Amino acid sequence: MAEGAETVDVEDLRIDANPTLVREHALTKLRSAIASGLYPPGKRLVERELCEVLGVSRTSVREALRQLQAEGLIEAGPRRNIMVARVSLEDARDIYDLRALIETEAVRRVVERKDPEVVKRLQAMMKDIRRIVRKKDVPALAEQAGAFYEEILVASGSRIIAETGKQLLKRVSYLRLTAMSGPQRLDQGMSEWERIVDAVAAGDSAGAVEAVRDHIVNSRDSIFAVAEREGAVG
Repeated sequence: MAEGAETVDVEDLRIDANPTLVREHALTKLRSAIASGLYPPGKRLVERELCEVLGVSRTSVREALRQLQAEGLIEAGPRRNIMVARVSLEDARDIYDLRALIETEAVRRVVERKDPEVVKRLQAMMKDIRRIVRKKDVPALAEQAGAFYEEILVASGSRIIAETGKQLLKRVSYLRLTAMSGPQRLDQGMSEWERIVDAVAAGDSAGAVEAVRDHIVNSRDSIFAVAEREGAVG
């Protein structure tokens, strides 16, 4: 994890909520723990331990794990042990290539719809991104980046684009931390997000498409550079 980044602790996972919301909270907490690197690729997840950490029933944990497996975030290992899924370099390349296809189409449709409320939300997110970059809080930035991408996907007005794009984003949630750990990547990424927002605000469809594509390609290349330095992605 990048120097200066705030860490997530297991105590943060404990759930205090209305029983009707417990299962959804368990899923959200575990997904966040994987995205933040608290549970990194290859980490074995033990039901009993998760029940204790989350403070929920085994039934709730099992349902959350089933959903995470459906999303490709966890997988069955030897002896049916459940572990956080590893993402190969080949898989990472495919995921980012698909993101480029889907998110460029999404941002093109966002520009064409000319919704001033979407522009306001993206500009507000950009302010938060600048603040987080100044603090060098990589986990918070990765989370905010995910929200930024989801805003564009949903604002495209296409349910299929939004659902497919969100699924891909879940698969690369941990990889965003890897991408952001590259030298100067935080400042570079911020400039790329600003290009996207400026193009959308200006109604520049071609510029927005180019900015999104450049950002995704640069993020992918940063992941590969880090992997080459450290020997693996996950």
